Amino acid sequence: MQLLAIILYSTHGRRRVLNFTTGALNIVTGESKTGKSALLDIVEYCLGRDTLQMPIGPITSTVSWYAALFELDSGRAFVARPAPDVGKASTQRAMLEFGSDLAPLEFDDLVVNADSDAVREQLGRRIGIEENLHEPPVGSARYPFEAHIGHAALLCLQRQGEIAARDSLFHRQGDQGMAQTLKDTIPYFIGAVPRDQALKRAQLAAARRELRRTETTYRQTLRASEAADAGLATLWREAYALGMVDTPQPADRSTTVGILHTAVTAAVSAPETLDSETANRIAGLQRERDQLRDQLRALNAERDVLLQQNDTETDFAGAVRLQSARLASLNLLGLPTNGNTATATDTIDDAPPCPLCGSQLTEPDPSPEQLRQSLVQLNSQLNGIDAARPARRAALQALDEQATSLRNQLRAAEGVIQALTASQTVTEQLPDTARRDFTRGRIHATLAALPGSSDAELARLRRQYETTLGQVQALEAELDPAEEREQLTSRLVSISQDMTRWADRLQLEHRGGSVRLDLNRLTVVTDTEQGPAPLFRIGSGENWVGYHLITHLALHRYFVRQHRPVPRLLMLDQPTQVWYRSEVDPKSGTPGQDTDREAVGRLFRLIYDVIVELTPNMQVIVCDHANLPEAWFQDSVAHNWRGGEKLIPQEWIDETLPR
Repeated sequence: MQLLAIILYSTHGRRRVLNFTTGALNIVTGESKTGKSALLDIVEYCLGRDTLQMPIGPITSTVSWYAALFELDSGRAFVARPAPDVGKASTQRAMLEFGSDLAPLEFDDLVVNADSDAVREQLGRRIGIEENLHEPPVGSARYPFEAHIGHAALLCLQRQGEIAARDSLFHRQGDQGMAQTLKDTIPYFIGAVPRDQALKRAQLAAARRELRRTETTYRQTLRASEAADAGLATLWREAYALGMVDTPQPADRSTTVGILHTAVTAAVSAPETLDSETANRIAGLQRERDQLRDQLRALNAERDVLLQQNDTETDFAGAVRLQSARLASLNLLGLPTNGNTATATDTIDDAPPCPLCGSQLTEPDPSPEQLRQSLVQLNSQLNGIDAARPARRAALQALDEQATSLRNQLRAAEGVIQALTASQTVTEQLPDTARRDFTRGRIHATLAALPGSSDAELARLRRQYETTLGQVQALEAELDPAEEREQLTSRLVSISQDMTRWADRLQLEHRGGSVRLDLNRLTVVTDTEQGPAPLFRIGSGENWVGYHLITHLALHRYFVRQHRPVPRLLMLDQPTQVWYRSEVDPKSGTPGQDTDREAVGRLFRLIYDVIVELTPNMQVIVCDHANLPEAWFQDSVAHNWRGGEKLIPQEWIDETLPR
């Protein structure tokens, strides 16, 4: 996502459009107090921030709507935000439109059709921010949350007071709770967190619930079975003593139950038939119970399909990415792309000989160019798989709630059936002997309350418990925090290589050692012979600006190369402020001292060269006093606000003055 235009609408319906070039360096240069710094506030407001950070003055008194037109991979997005009501600093009202050929709308076409939450969610989904969930450590007072485009914007903006700060590195890092938010979300944006982490966490939560349920069911059934076996053995021995059974020792449970049941009913007549009303009630309840069981089985099947939906695409994507990563290593070797390139029409004699024995190879090794073509083909196969996954977690939660409701209804129905059945009369006649009468009643009561679990049922529950336990352990291994830390460290090392190289190019202090991003402290650290030197222990504003710049350029270069879901936009406000030492310098755009001019030139040239490397996938907008004479700099100037030119036209201000 890159910025095509910023649009302002006056209270009288006038429109001001500021166009920008995508895939390039855009410089907004001008004198002080022309409104350059306001551009960053407008973009942040249009990315979904509720509070408008604009200083009270000509802009807030003349502008009624702030809007931005963004270029997306799949089209364009137009976001407009009305100014907060008088006396208020924030609002959630917004307008959001998507289309392939959108242009800045007219004032009369503006209408509120969304809110800031919808802006963040819709824009985030379209740049590839998938379902994700950060869960704070156990015992933390913080709540789980999802990273969205508002968090990504923290990596894309640098205010005037932030880019030269020694104690903070990122946008809004000093706001309450924002430092921890940055620590929690940066691992996702640089790819250290698995892309399907949210789904796997949902699967793990569901598996843990299922594990608790199956373990409880198994242990309760096991205890009930053991107690029932003991009770049956006691009754069997008593029945044997009374001559009701023939053998002194019981057989297996099913045989024992059958013989005891026969012993109870042998000397009595058949049970009474239930009356018609009770029989109808039981039959109706049994039908209801069967329907509830069918519905519960259907819900469980639907839930299983939802949890396993991405297995096939994940397996295929993993295999293709593995081969792609192997082939991508050719870029590190710098192998030539021309010459010694075998084609389909080449003969065996034309192929290069074996480097060991010198003989001709019947199947020549592929050339670097052929390997690169394979890499391009593999990457193209990933395009469809890289689309955003559907939001499964909400669907899983809804299914679990429905299943809980069905289980409660099922337990209620079964309880009523048992109560009705237990009230019927079992026997009509009793033997003459009181002792047999008493034993027969005890046997009948025990058989009626005997759990229906058998050895086969116990074995089934045990297998179900072990299977669920294996699923939980496998998911816990995939979501191992140690693995995430290892992935994070690997990516930070890759980013630090660019930081180290560019620190030397800008001639920053302590540039001799490695330069790295310390995510735990959210600062830059340079490794020196005296030990690590964090940013706040490095002197001069020139170094602070330089280290801020190389950190954000290195991050965005990584985002582009790794296709991470972060806007391809970096906005810098007044990065050269430390070199403009007099009031004359901002008017001319050129620092007075030669060393200052050289430092400013190195800074802008670094930005320009990085953009050229990443074009068309990166855009940098710099709002600054600098106006260097070099041709490449002048070609990058998008707006020059000097000689009375400002963000807010003078006629807008005149219209608001009392007459």
